[in-house]
Amino acid sequence: MARRINLVPTSERVRTTTNVGMLAFVVGAIIVVAGLGLGYYQFNNTLRDRKEQLVTYTQQTQELQTQVAGLRQYGELDTQRKKIEGVVQGAYAGRTLVADILDSISLVLPDNVWFATLNLATTDPGLKAGGTTSAGNSLTITGDTYTFEDVAQLLVRLQLVRGLADVKLTSAGDPVGIVDLTKGVKGFAIRATVENTQPGDSPLPVSQVAVEGP
Repeated sequence: MARRINLVPTSERVRTTTNVGMLAFVVGAIIVVAGLGLGYYQFNNTLRDRKEQLVTYTQQTQELQTQVAGLRQYGELDTQRKKIEGVVQGAYAGRTLVADILDSISLVLPDNVWFATLNLATTDPGLKAGGTTSAGNSLTITGDTYTFEDVAQLLVRLQLVRGLADVKLTSAGDPVGIVDLTKGVKGFAIRATVENTQPGDSPLPVSQVAVEGP
C-alpha cells in the first residue's frame, strides 16, 4: 500500500485547538439540565404521593364522619339515661324507710303498752330528698297503758328510734281504746317527726336504668 505524504508545508498547516470555556459551559449546562430533570422527577413523585395520601385521608374522614353520625344517637341515649338516673337517684335517696321505722318501734314498745291508732305519713320522695326533715313526714300514736310512768318510758324509748325526731306527748289522761276502767288505764297521744336517714348519694340497687331508643 502506498504511503500518503502531506505536501503542505508545515507552516501552512491549520492546527486544531480546544475551546475550554465553551466545553465547560456545555458540561455545566448538561449538569444543570440533568439536575432540573432529576428534581422535577422527584418533586413529581412527591406530588403524586401527596395526592394519593390526600385521597386516602379524605376517604377516611368521610368514613369517620359517617361513624360519628351513627354514634350520635347513642350519645343522646346516654344523656337521657343520665337524666333518668338522676331522677331515680333522687327518688331513691329521698324515700323514707317506713318499714325500718315501724320495725324499730315494735322493738322498743313495752309489753304493758298497746296502741289504739298509729298513723305514719311521708312526703313524695321526688319533692325533697337527702337526709332532711319535712313538714309532711309525721308519726302520730294513740294508745293506753297503766301508769304515767309507763307513758314516760315509752317516750324515752321512741326517742331512741333512728328516724324519729321531736318526739312529744300531746295528751295523757282518759283511756283511748275500749278497756276495763276498773284497772286504772291511762290513755296517751304522741306525735313525732319522721326523718329520712339515708345519705343523699345512696347507690341505686340496680346497675343500669333502661332507656328506650329511637
